[in-house]
Amino acid sequence: MTPARVSRWKLLTDPQLLLFCWIYFAISVALYAVTFWLPSIVGGIAGLSEFQVGLLVAVPWLCALAAVYVTGRASDRTGRRRPFLAGALLAGSAGTLLATLVSPWLGLAALCLAAMGFKTSSPVFWTIPQSYLDARIAAPAIALVNSLGNLGGFVSPTAFGILQDATGSTRGGLIGLSVVGVSAALSVALVRGGGHRERARGRRPRARDHGPGRGPVRGGPARVR
Repeated sequence: MTPARVSRWKLLTDPQLLLFCWIYFAISVALYAVTFWLPSIVGGIAGLSEFQVGLLVAVPWLCALAAVYVTGRASDRTGRRRPFLAGALLAGSAGTLLATLVSPWLGLAALCLAAMGFKTSSPVFWTIPQSYLDARIAAPAIALVNSLGNLGGFVSPTAFGILQDATGSTRGGLIGLSVVGVSAALSVALVRGGGHRERARGRRPRARDHGPGRGPVRGGPARVR
């Protein structure tokens, strides 16, 4: 077996790769669930026409678009990917949980928070495995994470539909979604540092990166923070 095949086999059986699959699966579940439940929450607001419901359904995703831009720039500037990812997942979980406890209008505001949190978690997430994985097997490994993670789009409507039938309302599904989001946020703490490539932009070399009379030390492992 060639060294490249040995390296590929070791990485595809790496627990860290399975962890990446789980986190992205949870993100996919959350995004599809918010998309699925949002019209039901907005439809509960009395006195709205179907056209008005359609307009209000777009509001959380407009908020999410702005959040993706702001969070992406902040994440790139600081290079601290894991705190941003965990924070986004917790914010999304808090939004879905609040949506079960308040009036429909406030529920819409809560789902704006949920959409902002879960939507921003996806682009921040992808910077982590890309910096962790060896360039020689990055493409198949990322394809595996993407394929398994996207199964969340299939599981989400089915699982939360079962919860809705069991509880008789959308509350059960949204609470379940909050649990998934919090679990994924806690899982981020298990992601190891020491990625192969530094993805943080704008990072200036620190004093300890320099030897006496030399430039920056090259070839050392990058850290995913």
